Amino acid sequence: MASSNGLPFPERERAVSGLLLATLLTACAPRVAALPLAELALQPTRGEPVSVTQLLSRADATVFVFWSAGCPCVRRYQARVDALAAEWSSRGVAVIEVSSNAGESLESLREAERLRSLVRPLWRDEGGLLARQLDARSTPTVVLLRRDGQVLYRGWLDNERQPGEAGREPWLELALQRFVAPGGRPALAKSPTWGCTITRSLTPSVAPQCHVPSPEVASSGADSPGGSP
Repeated sequence: MASSNGLPFPERERAVSGLLLATLLTACAPRVAALPLAELALQPTRGEPVSVTQLLSRADATVFVFWSAGCPCVRRYQARVDALAAEWSSRGVAVIEVSSNAGESLESLREAERLRSLVRPLWRDEGGLLARQLDARSTPTVVLLRRDGQVLYRGWLDNERQPGEAGREPWLELALQRFVAPGGRPALAKSPTWGCTITRSLTPSVAPQCHVPSPEVASSGADSPGGSP
């Protein structure tokens, strides 16, 4: 049976629920003005803070991967992120994993590095300022930036099908290929995102859960390509 707007009731209810969730999370977030990239810095697990502009200057392009220790989606994507970083490091692309969640301390990130044998150090985005500036709302959202800070791609690494699996759409890889091509531009400006919501505040406390949709996905009622975690 369809509702008055033409959508079947289950799809309409799901879309409305997603919109209400996005609205609630936005309402609970602290009202902090976004700062330009030039005023932001990230804290490595060891060493002194480094400005975002300095990090960007180290490579032709940089992929920020928004990371969280408690997100099962991050765990599932770790091997793919590692493989992508290894493949593209010789082509002028850096991959930096950033923790923006409220309540994740440097000590907890060091412990995650040790327990998971991470191949790159994690970086702390205190207050979630970089996530706010780049409009990253979930983990593991990826944002590709040129050296000058221009955002080339924002979204999901792929449609969460395993490499080699039929139907996989490697959105970030396509964006990178277009970036390095002469005169190229990313294949996509953005893609849908799912994942675990980046928390701005410790209140209310919500356990990480995969496949909380981005607002554009919630409004469409689309299913996550990866299904249940």
